[in-house]
Amino acid sequence: MNGKGQMFVPALPCVLAMSAVVSMAFLASCNNNPPSGEKLQQQAAQATETAKQDSKEALAQARVVANEAEQKVNDVAAGVKQGMHSDSAPAGQTRIDLNNASDADLASLPGISPAKAREIIRHRPYSFSHELVKVGLLSEKQFDAIAPRVTVR
Repeated sequence: MNGKGQMFVPALPCVLAMSAVVSMAFLASCNNNPPSGEKLQQQAAQATETAKQDSKEALAQARVVANEAEQKVNDVAAGVKQGMHSDSAPAGQTRIDLNNASDADLASLPGISPAKAREIIRHRPYSFSHELVKVGLLSEKQFDAIAPRVTVR
């Protein structure tokens, strides 16, 4: 990809065309009998037609590869987006509901002491989990440590 997010397709058609023309010139130079102007025209036309067909095939292949790459990029982007907005807990864990959890459940969270757990319970109910920061119960750093493991229902 170039810096603008577009796929870079190699100049294969141009390379094929140039190689066909060079090949024809080489063949023409190897012949002891100099070809006539008409014969040279026919050879050039044939080489051009071959290069034209090769470039069409290369372009079709490049389109297929570009479409496959675009699909992969879209799949990765969708996975990232899903992960960013996922409401699931880390593997093997269930989320703790801030409005219903016991003080022991809350104290099991990283950085939450039993006293802090009781304080969280006293400020119930919560509309959203980040409210713990908004009301001053936790710092942003403390909240980031527990955010994947808590929810509000």
